[in-house]
Amino acid sequence: MNSMKLIGLNLKWYRYQLGLTQEDYANKTKFKMGYISTIETGEANLTCSNIDYIAKSLNVKPKDLFEESRALEAQKLPPKINMYNKTK
Repeated sequence: MNSMKLIGLNLKWYRYQLGLTQEDYANKTKFKMGYISTIETGEANLTCSNIDYIAKSLNVKPKDLFEESRALEAQKLPPKINMYNKTK
């Protein structure tokens, strides 16, 4: 799995753990929803600054975004969080 895919899947995993939809996360980070989708699908070639920013926004270390076992778990997540049944 390449780095872009690892980061995207780990972002998705952490976002799900926080109960955030892509829209919620976009509001939190000021990224556009389309950009978040591009990251999560592994199509965004992120800068180191953006990797650091994403990690900080999720309250994790940048190296955590490269964890392959977590990324494999993220692949099993449903495509969308049910925004109406979130628990925070």
